[in-house]
Amino acid sequence: MPGRADLYTDREYPGCRQLGEAKTYSPLEISPTPRQQSVTPVPSVPHASLSYSPPQPSHRKSVPFSDVTLSLPLLSVGQDKVGSITGSWRGLVAQLSVGYKADGRGPEILGDSNLMLGSALSFQTAVAVATKAVGYDPRYLTVRILVPTRLDGPSAGGIFAVGVAAALLGDSIRPDICMSGTIEPDEEIQAVGRLVDKMNGCRELRKTTMIVPDALDNSHLNFTGAERSIQVIEVHTLAEAYSAATGQALRQVP
Repeated sequence: MPGRADLYTDREYPGCRQLGEAKTYSPLEISPTPRQQSVTPVPSVPHASLSYSPPQPSHRKSVPFSDVTLSLPLLSVGQDKVGSITGSWRGLVAQLSVGYKADGRGPEILGDSNLMLGSALSFQTAVAVATKAVGYDPRYLTVRILVPTRLDGPSAGGIFAVGVAAALLGDSIRPDICMSGTIEPDEEIQAVGRLVDKMNGCRELRKTTMIVPDALDNSHLNFTGAERSIQVIEVHTLAEAYSAATGQALRQVP
């Protein structure tokens, strides 16, 4: 339909389809001006989906801090066309904002209308896992993600978690990295599909390092990366992903 945005998803099972004709796009960036976007609470993740029991809030820090805004590179793919060797892909730049919630009634987790259900649930899981990993009390946290186009699926969960942890620890994300991989409640980074296509998005964003899960045989990805001058780093946990993305150790907040 004319004027209708495409929906990109990393799901690959029957029933998923792209809304609109698949295209290749140049990188998009958005200006961190949330007043111009519709910001809505992210849907809650059912408790059954979180297999761990978080520590008591009294064991976590809740020290006030200044708001932090980070740019996060996201990689997205569309559904394959029949007869095509590869599908559509794109590299995106989202804005992540993390702030202190003084009333202790958090976590307040917000996303714009471009964050579809699968990505919204992954984002909330990422917030829960990242705050647990660094020992910060999520009741004193407000987190917002702004995405420049519709995004669905769990494959950005890993970079979401890295971003939240980096904001709380005061670390910078390396400007040369991109990442694709789900985040699990036990802090594992799990496999996602279409990594070769997503590498195209990484290259379009002019990144030279791609962080991926080690759950699959990535030998073909290493070969493709060498051809495209993109180093592939395999990780299994949030701590490994954090170290690769920031050059710093994942640790407890001061």
